[in-house]
Amino acid sequence: MVLSREHIEKNTVEYYRKAGGTRPDLRVVNTDDGQIVVKDFRHSDLLFRVIVGPILIRREAGALRKLDGVAGVPRFVGRVDRYALAIAHVHGVSLDKRGIGPLSDEFFGKLRQVIDDMHGRGVAHCDLRSRGNVMLGDDGNPYVVDFAACVLLGRGINPFFRWLFGQFVLADRNAVLRIKKRLSPELLSEQEISELATPLPFERPARVFGETVRKITRKLLTRNK
Repeated sequence: MVLSREHIEKNTVEYYRKAGGTRPDLRVVNTDDGQIVVKDFRHSDLLFRVIVGPILIRREAGALRKLDGVAGVPRFVGRVDRYALAIAHVHGVSLDKRGIGPLSDEFFGKLRQVIDDMHGRGVAHCDLRSRGNVMLGDDGNPYVVDFAACVLLGRGINPFFRWLFGQFVLADRNAVLRIKKRLSPELLSEQEISELATPLPFERPARVFGETVRKITRKLLTRNK
């Protein structure tokens, strides 16, 4: 599929989100091969777009290539340019916009399988606490999106980096349990309740570090002072 900005502009049928500050455009586009979702930093604030946007697009594209064929991860269509990429459109709703009502134990079992398959490919998501990054498809299955914050396991055998990746794996699994606790707490097993009651070793410092980086980035690279 040839992706061009001209085609994207002419065939956009819906915006999930408009760009601004550090946020990209997120739009649904019709193509001859079906609908795609285009994530595009071209209209984000200038400094962020030029400095950070290409890094995020390159990293997310790399993760999606590693995850090709994993059920529950939208198919990577390709990069539009240094500021934008496209994935196959998944019909459904993100968990943060879903109406009230519990999800099934089968859903959470499948979500855990998606996460385990991702980790098996060497990709930790690192932002599953945001329920907007998990979707309930119209087919009833879970889908994981937005890999901008992901961490990739390199090919080396450095023990420290493998240990560090393992911490991100634990954080992903813990995030799934937190989603389950929020949306369907009655489904939590005794073991899962125990896991949630046990803080991860680096959870607090990692959260503080991430929030600090985001604040500095917004202050220095966007108009939202």
